[in-house]
Amino acid sequence: MDVVFHSSSGDSADHSHVLANVRNLLDDDTVALDELAVVLNGEAVRAVVAGSFVADDVATLADDVRFIACSNSLATRDIDPGTLVEGVERGSSGVGTVAKLQGAGYHYVKVP
Repeated sequence: MDVVFHSSSGDSADHSHVLANVRNLLDDDTVALDELAVVLNGEAVRAVVAGSFVADDVATLADDVRFIACSNSLATRDIDPGTLVEGVERGSSGVGTVAKLQGAGYHYVKVP
C-alpha cells in the first residue's frame, strides 16, 4: 500500500502531529506499506527547513519516507530550496504532487 500525508499548516503542534502519524503508520505491522510520502505546502514547508524544531526528526525519517515540499510555497515565502533538510524533495506544486500521487494509487490522508 502507498500512502501520502498532506499538510499545509504552519502550526508547530500540527508538524508534530504529522510526524507522529508517520511513525505510527511505519510501526503498524498490520499495514503492508510499500511507499510513504509527506507533501507539504503553504506554511507547512517551514517544517522541512534546516533548523526547524522538527528538522532532526525529518532527517531521520527521510530514509524511509519521501518528504516533498511545494516549490510555489517555498518561493512565495522566500525560502531558499538549499535550506531544506537533506533528503527533502521539491514538487512543482503541493496540490499537483498530491494529485499525481493519488493518480498513481496512493491513499490520501490530510493531517490536520
